[in-house]
Parts: sequence; structure tokens; C-alpha cells
Amino acid sequence: MPGLRSSNLEDSWLGPWRHVLLGDCLDCRSLNTVHKKLVQDLKSKCKMDINESYLKLILGAAKFDIEEACLSQQCLRKGCYTGKLEHHEQENSQSNGIDDVSALASQLIREAVNELHMEDAICREPIILVLDLDVQMLPWESIPTLRQQEVYRMPSVGSISIILERSQRYHELTCTNAAAFPVIDPLDAFYLLNPSGDLSSTQAEFENWFRDQNFEGKAGTVPTAEELATALKSHDLYLYFGHGSGEQYLSKDEIQGLEKCAATVLMGCSSGSLRLNGCYVPRGVSLSFIQAGSPVTIANLWEVTDKDIDRFGKAVLNAWLRERMDLVDCSQCNQLVKEFEAMKIKGRKGNSRKKSASSNLTETANSGSSTNACEHRPTVGSFVGRARESCTLPFLNGASPVCYGVPTGIMRKKDL
Repeated sequence: MPGLRSSNLEDSWLGPWRHVLLGDCLDCRSLNTVHKKLVQDLKSKCKMDINESYLKLILGAAKFDIEEACLSQQCLRKGCYTGKLEHHEQENSQSNGIDDVSALASQLIREAVNELHMEDAICREPIILVLDLDVQMLPWESIPTLRQQEVYRMPSVGSISIILERSQRYHELTCTNAAAFPVIDPLDAFYLLNPSGDLSSTQAEFENWFRDQNFEGKAGTVPTAEELATALKSHDLYLYFGHGSGEQYLSKDEIQGLEKCAATVLMGCSSGSLRLNGCYVPRGVSLSFIQAGSPVTIANLWEVTDKDIDRFGKAVLNAWLRERMDLVDCSQCNQLVKEFEAMKIKGRKGNSRKKSASSNLTETANSGSSTNACEHRPTVGSFVGRARESCTLPFLNGASPVCYGVPTGIMRKKDL
């Protein structure tokens, strides 16, 4: 039933425009080829002035089985234009002539969509939703179009820039290679597990596993606010498995006062819900972590059952740790190293500068696979959609967790 409701939400609120929410395609070569040919056909055969950006959006959504009714709305007949007839054609054509042109345009678009539909799954850029106060409590990440996409939430466009600027300054201060987005090492983690002492099954599920990963943390005891503040500043990842958001152990004001803050996973009930504050911006612990500099915070919009959300949390953490282990096996990075090696010229004098430059590039590529996030690999939010399916109730408990923040990469520190 929840899955049906999310589908109804998508159909009734977004309709044919739901595909606007999709991220851009990462590999656009085939899409660009089909798009270019379609634009030429529509201009030459239909005499249409094309909205090329929107047309490309329709083609990019080819994997989502665009229905006949949806296509007809996106063409001339329903007013959602991919293009329009040239002015002199509109004046001189009869209505049936326009109908014929519309039908031909629909056919050309449909053929292009079918051509792309034959290809493998399309990888997409992550998206960041800046939601209105009246709709931020809804699980937009679980509507069919976005359920398998990488989705983040932020309270404003300006807050996105602030997070990215903080990350850039941190890389400059620590003299590390600057990345486009923040990066974390999931093994550099601190956990607070069942501090209230009444979630015995959750503690049994995670305590030994956390110790096996050499995580620092506390289980079954209440830490001091100073201990938590220090942990948030000195680690890359903070894991909370308890009641609520953990605000009872470290207040919002104390969190916002931190100079640096780890990425956070808050698996308590309603840990990511926001409280409306009249005409002012909503408040919530998840936003407090973001304000303190946390690059990403995963939290729950509503109440959840402990065993199901434990499954989700463990699925996400396992995926991050596997990704960390696989960093050395990026085929694109390996190809880059080979290309740098091929740039070396042997047996000739006067090429020392070229060799040195090539060597530096190779070292950079190699070091990037072991200490810094590989830009070709998935980021932390990309595993959330898959982890929802590990829940017994994927459209109830599994739909509750959302990501606040920006895309955050996974890296491997030298000393861990």
C-alpha cells in the first residue's frame, strides 16, 4: 500500500514532469547521438522550433517506460511543448495538418526513446532536493522515479555552497588533494549504541560487529556531552543507534557550535523529522549537524521498528566498507595510470622534465586510489536506495531514512 501511495503521489502531483527530477546521465555519448539526430529530424520533417533541453530530458528518461499518454502530453497536443511549429506554418496549416505534424513528432520521439531503451541501465548524477516547508515531510526519495537514484536534501541552495566551501577549505588546511565533494573514511568511525540500555537486540546485532571493525565508541552507557563533541570533531563518521536523534545527549546548540563535524547516521525514530517554526526555517537535529559542517546526515523521517531499521543500517555500512575495500580496483583509474605510463619516452636525452611530469601524474593516480576518493566511484548516498530493500517493510521502514547533505565520497586513509 505505501508503494502504491508513492506512485499515486508521483502521478497526481508530478505527472509527465516527474522525469525533471532525474539527474543528468553520466555517460551521454549514445544519448547525445540520438538526441542530435532527433533534433535534425524534427526540424527538417516537422518544421519545428525545438526546445532541445527538454527534448533531451525526455530521451534521458527512456529507461522509465514512458507511456503513450505521457508522450502525448509532452508533445504538441497537450500544451507541454518539446517544440512548436514555425510561425508561417502555424498560420497556413489547417487543424488536421497540425495533427499530422504532431503525430509524426510523437512517432519520431517514440522511436528515439525505444532506441535508447535497448541499452543497458543509465548511470546518473546525484540530485539535491531543496523542498518547500509544506512538502519536506514526504518521502520523495521513494517515489518510483527516484527510488533507485542518489538523492540528497538541503534546506537551501546557499547551504549547499557553504558545505562545499567548508570542504574545500579543509582540504587546503590539511594539504590534501582537493576533491569536488567531501570525502570520508567509513572506518574512521565513532558509535553510540543503545545508550538508554533498553534496545538489547540492537546492541546484540552491532556491538561485536563494531568491535570487529575496530570502531571506537560506547555501547549501553551514556557518554558525556564533551565526549560526543570530541568524537564528532575527530572522526569522519558518527553512528547513532538509539532512541530519537540523540539530542538528549548532545543538544542542537552544542552541535551547531562545533568547528568540524563528522558525517552522521542517526537510526533513531524521527531523527530526521523537522519541526516547523512558524514563518521561520524549520528546526531539527539533522540540520544542526549540517550547520556544524557534517557533509551528509542519514536520518529517519518518522518512527521505525528497531529490527527493520537495524537491517537498513547494517546494509548501508556494509556497502560503504565494501566500497572502501574496492577503491584500488577502479578500472578508469587503472586506465589513467596506463596512459600516464605510456607518456614516458625512453632512451632519449632531454626528456627528464617530461618523465618527471609523467611520473608525478602516475603517482597522483596511484595515491588517489589508496588515500583519496576516486571520482569515478559511487558516493555514500548511492547505497541508500539499495539498502531500503533489505527491510521487511521497504516502503514503510525502508522509506523513512533520507540523506541530508551533499554527495560525499569514500576514501581510504593511510593509517587505517
